[in-house]
Amino acid sequence: MREELREFFRRWRAAAPGQQQEPFLALLLMLVALGILCAERLAPPAPLCALLCVCALLLGVFLVWRQRPSAWLALAVLFFALGGLRFLAADALPLADVSRLAGQEARVEGQLRAAPVLRTDAQGVRHVRYEVEAVSVQAVGGRRRSAAGGLYVYAVVPDGQEPPAARVGDMVAARGRLRVPHGYQNPGQLDMRRMLRAAGITATLAAGKQGVRVVPQEGYAFWRALTAVREHYRASMERVMPREDAAAVFALLFGGYEGVSEELVADFTTTGIVHLLSVSGSHISLLAAVLAALAALLRLPRALRAGLVIGGIAVYALLAGCVPPVIRSALMGGLTFTALALGREHSARRILLLTGLFMLLCWPLLLFHISFQLSFLATAGLIFLAPPLTRWLRAHSWPRFLAAGLAVTTAAHLATMPVIAYYFHMFSVSSFAANLLLVPIVELLIVLALAAGIVAWLLPPLGKLAFGAASLLLGLVAEAAGALARLPGSQIYVPPPGPFACLLWYLALGCAFLPASVRTAALRLCRRHAREGALLLAVACAAWGGVRLLSPPQLAVTFLDVHQGDAAVLQIGGHAFMIDCGGTRDQAFDVGGRVDVPYLLHVGVRRLDAIFLSHVHEDHAAGAGGVLRRLPVSAVLTAGEGRAAYARSMGLSTADPLLDRLVTLHTGERYTIDGVTIEAIAVPEAEEAAGNEACAVLRVRYGDAAFLFTGDMEQAQEAALLAAQRDVRCTVLKVGHHGSATSTSAPFLAIARPRYAVISVGADNTFGHPRPEVLARLRAAGVRTFRTDEDGAVTFRTDGRRLWAETYAAGEVSLTQ
Repeated sequence: MREELREFFRRWRAAAPGQQQEPFLALLLMLVALGILCAERLAPPAPLCALLCVCALLLGVFLVWRQRPSAWLALAVLFFALGGLRFLAADALPLADVSRLAGQEARVEGQLRAAPVLRTDAQGVRHVRYEVEAVSVQAVGGRRRSAAGGLYVYAVVPDGQEPPAARVGDMVAARGRLRVPHGYQNPGQLDMRRMLRAAGITATLAAGKQGVRVVPQEGYAFWRALTAVREHYRASMERVMPREDAAAVFALLFGGYEGVSEELVADFTTTGIVHLLSVSGSHISLLAAVLAALAALLRLPRALRAGLVIGGIAVYALLAGCVPPVIRSALMGGLTFTALALGREHSARRILLLTGLFMLLCWPLLLFHISFQLSFLATAGLIFLAPPLTRWLRAHSWPRFLAAGLAVTTAAHLATMPVIAYYFHMFSVSSFAANLLLVPIVELLIVLALAAGIVAWLLPPLGKLAFGAASLLLGLVAEAAGALARLPGSQIYVPPPGPFACLLWYLALGCAFLPASVRTAALRLCRRHAREGALLLAVACAAWGGVRLLSPPQLAVTFLDVHQGDAAVLQIGGHAFMIDCGGTRDQAFDVGGRVDVPYLLHVGVRRLDAIFLSHVHEDHAAGAGGVLRRLPVSAVLTAGEGRAAYARSMGLSTADPLLDRLVTLHTGERYTIDGVTIEAIAVPEAEEAAGNEACAVLRVRYGDAAFLFTGDMEQAQEAALLAAQRDVRCTVLKVGHHGSATSTSAPFLAIARPRYAVISVGADNTFGHPRPEVLARLRAAGVRTFRTDEDGAVTFRTDGRRLWAETYAAGEVSLTQ
């Protein structure tokens, strides 16, 4: 084997020098990314990272001076440490940042960074969001001082009124409570706090009754002209086509989901073309690829090809608003596809890697933004993978157009598959057909709609005709996407990959652009040692299977972060249950579909044996509607409030067949599966109580471990349980009513004797939960407390005898057994 490895590396060194540079640049890029990830997770001291950078640099200079081949190792360490140092510097907030007054009532003044966004919720209330760059801030009772940082200012538009006119550059003033943005902290969830931080948003403010005051400012003609162009497009489209169609065409042109029907978004997601509704790197890369293909078809000189690509991307970026994600995507796509249009395939690869390296060193928080991840990987797929795939298809007698289209689609999907699998847990089989059949139509629609906006300025009747044609094309695309989405097996569940699986995937894809001689040597090496590799894999699988078989099954209980609500997931073997599902009182956000289901898919749960709902309040039961619409659920066991009450809470019609799964739970009922017993120790009858008083109390027992779910139980119900001598002893207590002072009494804690407690509560909630007196009672009882607003999702695992815990924020947590 040693001789074969020598032959492999000999062929590698004999390859073209440019082909050797690409893996080295890719290695440096990965090391910077790894340094950012390590710094984000471990939070080392900045001086330590700086010292490591200096030492690596000095060592590298010394090794280069002595002409040692190992100099590249010092360079690798340098870039790793540099990535960590840049993250620590970018993540540190300046002293003047507006978020440093989070939790306080304050008056903020700032400059409007983008046009206001207006939306209407399910109750018909209109809300406005302003994106503001803070200029000054004044806390109540404090003095006014200068401020920095971006924030979202939210305001409600009173009935019968219109929001104040506001343009980019105007000054905005509002008073309210400052808060730090808080996303849902669960595995498999998009980290919205990090994404907003990458976009420069560090705080939010909900304006009070006084609303928002806008002071017009002069200047900013360029940015206001761009906004006026987009508003011209929107108004012209709404005069010709239905509002939802206009919103969809506008989204295809300039990005965003405002006003787009949920059905269209779902169909685009299932067919793998939802990226067309957002201006990201994948969108711009696709546009650049189309322009480059058009230039090649017209047989334009290479200089004109590059000019067409750069000009098209520049115009598109301007129309899309020149927001930072668009600028970064345009920079990445423009540079790389210019090199590609000039016939410099290897230069395009190196430019892309250098651009990614430059972006991460300048803006390290980009690494945590899904837009950057998909943009870079999709562009990499189009540049690294599409050309060899096209050549292979052409060699097998595929027509040029079909070969190029299939190669582009396949390359983008292969490059982004691990990211899509991690975040969305799916692979769209229909995406190949959708990209081949629908994307060309969508590109035609985009070109037609862009041209229609220009024509509408000069010849309004002709512009209306063009927008009408765009609406017809959209209808065709929507119908075709819906048909493809409804095909059996159009969407396949994909388990979220781990770091090792991702590494193997990209190493395998890397073989596609290896020199032919190197690839042949690598394949020969693999074939000759396939037997030893298969034997080693079989031994590893047998050892892993033996450990799993000999170990007792574990029960996992996860308390999800659903903000101000309750939701827990129980898993053992192939069975899974939920106890409450969270939800919002105004039903403006689908917690079940957008928080619960992503977590369930992330942990491999594709169906639920049952959902137990403690009571009908929306913050416990509303999310069940989203879960029922998306996953098979055998039964929903509820307290006794009745079908109509649960239908209202879940946002379902009383005639919806999903409600046929509702089963009323009664005191004393037990359900036992794989050694886990779920017992309803108290379920008030419908005529006995209402609201929190109707709350069911569940006790889950597995071996010596017990979990007590109290819902929103008040102290009166706690006393009734103790008087009835119910067994409330537990290892882990789900604290009642989110830590309200009216729950979790000292006598109840004395009998329950929990070692650990979990408070499911929303950050900066208006109720003041958890109350200080409740936290004091838990401390006095010697109970270690976890909170979903601070710790994120909290998971306990037990084999019936021992207990382990981990949190989203801190990972594995040491427990006293």
